[in-house]
Amino acid sequence: MAITHRHITTANEAGGSPLLPISTQTNATTSFYDANKKNLGRKHTAKQLSDKSVAVVAALAFLGLLTPMLLFGNYHRGNSSSSNLRSALGDLGDGPVPRPKNWKTWGYNGFRDNFRCHGYLSDRTKPLPTMEYWETMLKAYNQVVDPTYKFDPEIPPTQGYRLNEDGAQPYYAKLSPGKGRGLFASRDIQKGEIVHDGNKSDVVFPDGLSWKRFMFALPRTMACDQAEWTFTQKFKEGGPMRVVSSLNIAILMNEGNTILDVNVQPEDGNGKPSEYSAVFYAMRDIKKDEEILMDYADYDTDFNAAGIGHQVEQSKMEAVKTYVHQAAMGWGMIFRHVGSTLGLG
Repeated sequence: MAITHRHITTANEAGGSPLLPISTQTNATTSFYDANKKNLGRKHTAKQLSDKSVAVVAALAFLGLLTPMLLFGNYHRGNSSSSNLRSALGDLGDGPVPRPKNWKTWGYNGFRDNFRCHGYLSDRTKPLPTMEYWETMLKAYNQVVDPTYKFDPEIPPTQGYRLNEDGAQPYYAKLSPGKGRGLFASRDIQKGEIVHDGNKSDVVFPDGLSWKRFMFALPRTMACDQAEWTFTQKFKEGGPMRVVSSLNIAILMNEGNTILDVNVQPEDGNGKPSEYSAVFYAMRDIKKDEEILMDYADYDTDFNAAGIGHQVEQSKMEAVKTYVHQAAMGWGMIFRHVGSTLGLG
């Protein structure tokens, strides 16, 4: 950003040289003239210093306006690719979102923003996913992530998956008041019973880029659903953080409003809570038709570590550094000009 300054004139404002003394004047007259000349010089110097002081104040005031312009105005313009993309896309409808050139740098929040998910996800009256819905999602997953993945051959995704030899998991999907889609006990469940096994239900993405490809392969609203359903998990201590989701109703499990509402949690085989486990046990007896509720904090959400957040966060930091540097350059230009004006340089 070019910065121009008004040149501050320092020339004598009297309009010319002072009159020379008349040769017939006495020495006393000459001395009086010399004293008066010095007084005029002091007035001119004071006037010049006053002008320079005004210049300093004006420069600092200008800088006060310049800095926020650099830090916020330019930062906004530098990060306007998302808003430009949204403007170019217009009404996205329900088709797949076109993949921009910088799609690999998008993070989790970038997808939610550019896919305009907020309004859709805030609707708590959305219907339950149909079989056609799950088949569309599976087709996209097969195309860009894993061509071998299949639904459970015995239990359709609208009902869940086969938990054990007795059949499907002990819950079904329906709308939950105030929460939207949720899971409810299909029978009485005993404390300590396995309610959900993510090892038989979840899909684990190979890396962050595969998840991003999957998002662009989906119709927009399905991608928004996946953005809401996606979570991260380590499967062993010291292991890598992975991106996880599901392609059946198991992913509809809601979180309790308070810790007292929570009735299932992931545990190891010894009855102890474990963030590395995908097997959920009943923490107490659960009555038929009671909602199945977990605590989302059971798993550490770290999209950066899982590869779907750190690149965007890094680019934001680089943008901030750039505009701070621009602001510093603005400071330097102004102080150099002020120094030159005051005769300091």
